[in-house]
Amino acid sequence: MHNQVQSILQFIATHYYQSISLCDVAKTFGYSPAYLTDLVRRETGQTVNQWIIEHRLAQASCLLRETNQTVNQIAETVGYQNINYFFRQFRHHYGTTPQIWRESQRTT
Repeated sequence: MHNQVQSILQFIATHYYQSISLCDVAKTFGYSPAYLTDLVRRETGQTVNQWIIEHRLAQASCLLRETNQTVNQIAETVGYQNINYFFRQFRHHYGTTPQIWRESQRTT
């Protein structure tokens, strides 16, 4: 993998919980958003936005399993400013709501 792409993915892993977007990441690395999207997709098969969402949802699932924070608190903690968007993303990725997913993880 290209060293610059590794740096970009590390940046996302470090800052996913902040309000970052493709434009923010592109600006940080001195690329246009279109070029950055193409570079990351070519190297990883996923877009920058997909990487951000993946990190946020992975952390959200850990917090759902391991804490008693509310779903709203967890959404904010992992960088979602819009709770409805978090619910849509979570349902798309896991096929259920965060609360139902949490309950199913705790009983297994």
